[in-house]
Amino acid sequence: MQENKTLIIKTIQFTEINTLTFDSSLVILVESGGSKTDWRIKDNKQIIAIETINFHPKTIGVEQKNIIETLQKVIPPKSSLIFFGSGCLQHENQKIIENLFKPFELEKIEVKSDLLAAGKCIYGTKKGFVGILGTGSVLCKYQNENIDTLFGGFGFLIGDEGSGFYFGKLMLHKYLNQDISLGLKELFEEKYGERSIILAKIYGLEGKQFIGQIQLMSENKDIQKEINLIHEENIELFLSNYLPKNEKITQIGFVGSYAFYNQEILKKILLKRDIELKQIVQKPINELMKYYF
Repeated sequence: MQENKTLIIKTIQFTEINTLTFDSSLVILVESGGSKTDWRIKDNKQIIAIETINFHPKTIGVEQKNIIETLQKVIPPKSSLIFFGSGCLQHENQKIIENLFKPFELEKIEVKSDLLAAGKCIYGTKKGFVGILGTGSVLCKYQNENIDTLFGGFGFLIGDEGSGFYFGKLMLHKYLNQDISLGLKELFEEKYGERSIILAKIYGLEGKQFIGQIQLMSENKDIQKEINLIHEENIELFLSNYLPKNEKITQIGFVGSYAFYNQEILKKILLKRDIELKQIVQKPINELMKYYF
């Protein structure tokens, strides 16, 4: 809208939120993925952008509750909240998030799935297939501004092919089985430690986070090619396992950091399958701002 042309987007650290004061009700737009949450807080002068840990309804803990308590001190009553989050497709999970924000005395609250955010970002009011490739992975059919069908999305224990987590898992398998070149082995150990240290991290309290954060890049062309082949294997597994078998797909859009940073590999694989890449959106929050603000 016209107003958006004059609004300033100000990015701050969450620790700075206590320094803010608002003299009118707000519109708060939230997009929470597998590992982090993007917040956009809009008053009549500016948009405040902050980032926090994720708010999955099944893993709400002390850190998330502390964030809520801090926000409650600065968010005026009668504000509105639109929340898109992973794990929020089911009604009972939506209620968990709604109850979390009850102390805010909001005038309006909407809690929806991050899959719906992905569909809105890529297709708006049209229909099509959308893949989320980030910390987790899932493919869905978006139609009539709703999620029509889900493919995959089984989580890190029995699925997540095509995600950043699964790349880490593939890389660890190859490293531990000594199925990589000496150059890649040295690069991996330089960044993450030797075998005993890595095994301790995998089975430590933050093992899932460690695996999901494994990222590798090399200026050596041969080593980078080897890394890219692991990314290819990861994406091929996602498409092979979750593309519907009874429907011909000609176009897919993708959301998520893993898709964004590996888009050239993704394009090449889709081209081999005669599938057009509609669009890749790294951060859904930016497209959602256009839609809601």
